[in-house]
Amino acid sequence: MENITNTKFDPTTLNNVITEPKMRVDSDKDIPTSKRDRLVKKAEANLPYNQLHSWNANIDGIIIQLKTNDPHLIDFWIENWFPAPLDAMPHGTIYAVTGVEKENPYAYYNTETKTAVFFNTNYYGQCKSWALGIAADIMEMQHEIHSIHGSVVDVGGTGVVIIAPTGTGKSTHSYGLTLNIKNARMHSDDWCYVEYIGGEKGRASAYISERKFYLRTDIAKTYPIMGELFKKCKLENVKDGDFAAFGNSRAILDPYWIGGPEKFIDTTRLRAVILLRRDDEHGPEVKLTEDDAIEILRKGEYMVMPGAGPEKDWGKIKKEPFYNPYLLVRGKHREELQVNFFTKLLNFAPCYILNTGVQTVEQTQARIRKIVKDVSKHVIDKRIKDFNH
Repeated sequence: MENITNTKFDPTTLNNVITEPKMRVDSDKDIPTSKRDRLVKKAEANLPYNQLHSWNANIDGIIIQLKTNDPHLIDFWIENWFPAPLDAMPHGTIYAVTGVEKENPYAYYNTETKTAVFFNTNYYGQCKSWALGIAADIMEMQHEIHSIHGSVVDVGGTGVVIIAPTGTGKSTHSYGLTLNIKNARMHSDDWCYVEYIGGEKGRASAYISERKFYLRTDIAKTYPIMGELFKKCKLENVKDGDFAAFGNSRAILDPYWIGGPEKFIDTTRLRAVILLRRDDEHGPEVKLTEDDAIEILRKGEYMVMPGAGPEKDWGKIKKEPFYNPYLLVRGKHREELQVNFFTKLLNFAPCYILNTGVQTVEQTQARIRKIVKDVSKHVIDKRIKDFNH
């Protein structure tokens, strides 16, 4: 495929929906069941039978149902997820209703009934992230499955998870590894589930959550070959036909298009954790102790980048515990649960933090490659040692 540098295309040739709003709306993630019931009643009153779209998604065995009157939301929902039987009883439900009078754009969640209600927003990103959040709410509490907001790449059998706030280069570096290393395969772009098996001598197995990736199109500026793929995708908020013009424009991409089955894998063992930050204060690389890594993850400090939130917040320092904005339920118990999960992960995978603000993409890529090489060598040496004993 020709590696061109022009990220523009004719937006009239594909499904490119301009949403309103174009980012996450304000929310209340801890509503009581009584309020949930009132909101669902109002949502259903605005979902007449001749406008209702309903579809069940299978998110790693958890069935999340979307009920909406918005064609864009149901279109991206069906593209995004593995399907579940339409007559199956859902574990969680999202009502997403547009055109509701006297309602500001807003989102609500009730953990007791695993129900989310959106009013007057057809931005798919929040719908997608809350679907993952509902699945995590169920899986972490009932099945001890760890949900991680991060991208995963398998390099010759070594799974690397890159965890970072939006805008620091998570996708840039995961796709950089996939596109530029012969034996590298993309696993997940935004979210994975991890199951810890067998104690200290066991493994951390990562599983995919999505059938197709919902990703930012501005990555085409760094990797023009991705822009060529985006021209065949369903799109959201691509401005003036330029994939890099708006920081929060998106595409739904089939991961097999990246390079066929040789460039995609649905299960891997995690061997390394890489955190990213972007500032001009820290050095390019630090190997973290377990305690330091947990503390950084717990605090989740980051600078809000353009496209990652309201424009008034761009450049501000905020906190997102565990760099996971998708977790719908917070509190001391859930924080302890996350700490326990990450402690288990760090037993299998050393943790590094790289600063993408002080080096080029190519320099950071070189550091990630060296980390993967060192970790892979350590795994091989350990296997030889265990075999000899």
